[in-house]
Amino acid sequence: MQSHDYNLEELQDISPFENYITAIRDKATKKKYAGQLEMFLNPNYDWNLPQQKRKLLPEHELAILVNNFVNLIKNDPNAGKNKIKRYVMILKKQIDEKTLNPNTSRNRLKPIKTLLRANEVDFSWYLIDKTMPKETKSEDRAYTRSEIQKMLVHCEDITDKVIIIGFSAGGFRLEAWDYLTWSDVVFFRNDDGTYKGSALRIYHGDVEEYWTHITPEFCNLLDLYKVYWKSKFFADPLSSDPLLAQERLPYPSRLKHGRISRRVKKIVEHLGLRDKMIPGKKRYEVQLDHGFRKYFNTMLRRAKVDFADKEDMMGHKVALESSYERYEETDFERFPEYQKAIPFLTISDEERVKTENKLKEEKIQQIESEKDVLIHRLENEIKSRKHTEQNVEKILKHLKLND
Repeated sequence: MQSHDYNLEELQDISPFENYITAIRDKATKKKYAGQLEMFLNPNYDWNLPQQKRKLLPEHELAILVNNFVNLIKNDPNAGKNKIKRYVMILKKQIDEKTLNPNTSRNRLKPIKTLLRANEVDFSWYLIDKTMPKETKSEDRAYTRSEIQKMLVHCEDITDKVIIIGFSAGGFRLEAWDYLTWSDVVFFRNDDGTYKGSALRIYHGDVEEYWTHITPEFCNLLDLYKVYWKSKFFADPLSSDPLLAQERLPYPSRLKHGRISRRVKKIVEHLGLRDKMIPGKKRYEVQLDHGFRKYFNTMLRRAKVDFADKEDMMGHKVALESSYERYEETDFERFPEYQKAIPFLTISDEERVKTENKLKEEKIQQIESEKDVLIHRLENEIKSRKHTEQNVEKILKHLKLND
């Protein structure tokens, strides 16, 4: 009989906290959920303490709270459900007092749902979701092109410019910078070698992976950034290298979203765009990073880009089979839709004029090509008619001779 040697550690049960951590792949999401879970689980949570002064519980303390709650809801489902309901009552009270946005309140429930799913705990959220206040329309606005142009003037280096133009051209979220590599950029060129635009893969390797597009303006800026890269690291970037690298290190190391956000904040505050709060709210008139995403969304709408294509280019799932798509130039079915918005998304006035002229030239060439095809078709039809007429004459002549 075959014997098996088992490691005692392998036979031990996986804790609820381990199941929960394994279920979250994104580091930023993991950190955000940790703070939100603490609100729910920590009985000593101080709701009056400002967010910026708050420190997360050490992981081992959060793990104890998580394990205790999951064991509670498994052993005494009613007690666990009551704890969730009491937490929802706190959220509703904050909404009534206008200290919490209804849209944010729903996000506070996401880590609890993830925790229960990760530990295979059945829980019906139907009644709770139905009793939560409806989501409201966001009151913050997008950046304007004029504001983004001013940001570029106050950029300290080319890295800042890549951040500002990249955000505006691609409309992706802040955390996407933590995934982007040079392999995620697929360039498209015109016949004369100039850039037509590009495809950009977001969240490469993650379940949320999707593709958007970027402007010729951003493509040209990336070329300049490559020159800077080579002068700093003495080599061209590898396909596996991060798209943005830290400047203080002598080797390519990713510039992560936290540092990127601080760079944007420095520029935006210098322009005075973080001085005003929405009246009666604790939100700024323009959100620091999301203002670029709103700009992207607004410009695509103004360009009358197809709604489903717009949503897909923003990473919103609209019943599209994105996981089965291949991305080569001949397969970019959405790129013509994105091209409509390129003049709207191009920040530099000079670059926008170039883009508009290029699009006009392409349109003229298309019309000329269609005209040539039509003329050729008409010529063939005329030749065919002449040939038919000649045949008819021959037949009639033949018939007369026979008579």
